[in-house]
Amino acid sequence: MDFGAGAGAVGAMGNQGAAVDVMSWYMEIPLISRLYLTGAFLTTAACAVDIISPFSLYFNWDLVFQGQVWRLVTSYLFFGVFSIDFL
Repeated sequence: MDFGAGAGAVGAMGNQGAAVDVMSWYMEIPLISRLYLTGAFLTTAACAVDIISPFSLYFNWDLVFQGQVWRLVTSYLFFGVFSIDFL
């Protein structure tokens, strides 16, 4: 099977082509979807490494009225632990 350039065509870029493809894919996503994807990943990752607690993210009207307005957004960004369901 010939995929274009042959077996020895890795050249100076090495394995960087994969990183460029992921970054170009990410930048092609519409802005709002990209913000939601990034927010969901960062929120879930922060909970996975115990930077923040999931209990500080859940939606609770009483706490929102006490000034914790981030709960209006973060309850939609947290997806639980990293698993196949997150993908």
